[in-house]
Amino acid sequence: VIAAMAATILREETKALMAQWRQSLGRRSQSTFAGSKVLPQPTTTTAPVATQQRHLQQVATSTSGLSMPPFPSAMLREAPSAHRDTATPAAALAAPHSVLSCMPVNNGKQVVLEFGDESRYEVHSQWLRDSNPSNRGADFYRTSASDVWNLKKYIVSQVTPVEGGRRVEVTYDIATGGQHTETFEAHWLHAFAPFVGKALNASAVPAPKIQGTGSMLGELYRKRMPWKSDVEMPTFEAATLVSSEEEQIKFLEAMICPGICLIKGVGTPDKLEREFAGKPIEDLVFKLIGKMNQHPVRSTNYGVMRKTAESAKQGADYDMSNPLSMHTDHSVYQGTPGFLQFLYQAEGSVRSKVCDGLALAEYVKEHHPKAYKLLTEVQMTHSSRNTLYTPEGAPRSVYDEETAPAPFELVNTHSIIELDAAGNVEKVVQSETKRGVGAVPYEVYDDFMEAYELWTKLVEDDRFIKHFDWPEGSAVVTNNWRTLHGRASVPREMSRTMAFGYVNKILVENRYRLLKQNQAERANPELDSQWLTRVPNQVLERLVLASE
Repeated sequence: VIAAMAATILREETKALMAQWRQSLGRRSQSTFAGSKVLPQPTTTTAPVATQQRHLQQVATSTSGLSMPPFPSAMLREAPSAHRDTATPAAALAAPHSVLSCMPVNNGKQVVLEFGDESRYEVHSQWLRDSNPSNRGADFYRTSASDVWNLKKYIVSQVTPVEGGRRVEVTYDIATGGQHTETFEAHWLHAFAPFVGKALNASAVPAPKIQGTGSMLGELYRKRMPWKSDVEMPTFEAATLVSSEEEQIKFLEAMICPGICLIKGVGTPDKLEREFAGKPIEDLVFKLIGKMNQHPVRSTNYGVMRKTAESAKQGADYDMSNPLSMHTDHSVYQGTPGFLQFLYQAEGSVRSKVCDGLALAEYVKEHHPKAYKLLTEVQMTHSSRNTLYTPEGAPRSVYDEETAPAPFELVNTHSIIELDAAGNVEKVVQSETKRGVGAVPYEVYDDFMEAYELWTKLVEDDRFIKHFDWPEGSAVVTNNWRTLHGRASVPREMSRTMAFGYVNKILVENRYRLLKQNQAERANPELDSQWLTRVPNQVLERLVLASE
């Protein structure tokens, strides 16, 4: 009887409290949310849970003639119910990222989120407060360096899905007084939850712990396919690339696989002098990605090669009559900073060739596993001293003892085939003419040199080499970490001027990141820059996929 009386009182009290809660929600829904807001501290001094506890204990202690044990503590502690927006669709109809229900737990220190894909995660309330875009200014920096000291003062008192589960509204009680309310995009929460939340059911799959910056191109990188002489070389029009971000995305993706392309319609320079010969490709690259790498000494950020006796005096690389083995550039620069290589045909039309370092590596791995192991583990050195330019950045003849150079040293020690942490081919570095003095260990010297000889023969194997026509006013772009190139064949009677430059990997990665952010915002305007910026690449990948 007593238990029934207690249950009846509890039900009635709960109904009254729920009615008050609905009225409160109704009043709040009449005001439009804009960013975040501070609410006045409620005047009620007795919390609803405390009221229920008092009524239960009164029933237990005021009954005469009967003795009963106290109510279990589990019945007396705060047990908030999950809030569902009336507009939130059922799980079967909801988008996977929609928030179906949410509630604060552990006295507001954490929040449980249930999504349309039936996954449930528990996230820290402090993380929510610390991560909301309202913390950053127009410059995309945090507006305060001291906010981090106040995170513990914010305890979630209420969290509610709104707008059909597309957003979540979170209200915090502030230890110093008052309340603070802000909203979150469900897409954003769904992307972050596997990384920062505790999985609460089988549908919630924790994401791998984030290690390092990652890459928005990572998925394409993992799906690369090797190619041989019959590969179709992607072709782009310069004007279309400049005007279309969608085309720029395709271009950068092509630079991962197959790692080569031809850009037509770059045009020809107004003049062929050094200061003007590379301007068309310099301007194009700036519009597509950003500034090309600046050479340590050269006055321009692009180099120029000509089919002239004077140009040949800069050394073997600049002598177009000198055949070059298939190679990658920047082999002597530590880390190989030239990730993308732009080769621009300013004057003349030629026929050239490229080959796929990934295909070569895969071939060696399959048919010569011992050689593959040596080429991926034993390190060799590429090195040179650059004396090709004057202190003013002008080209000079390496045979000119009267003109002082501006010398600088270059050295890069590495394996020929560099692997990433997962054992995938990350980079191929090859240039026989720039190979320095080796320090290969005695025990593996004979086997390594045999493996290296095999490698240098394979890079010249016609099965792997793609030949193509390269017309005047066009540019060949290669992934210099993957694609090897050789000397172009120039007709005897034809004049030729070629300009070349490089873009580093970080610049390429971040340009692609921006393009994918813009693409996601076009597909879903609610996911604007406040939600798509300042997040790890691994999370952004999930956000972008959700918008495609």
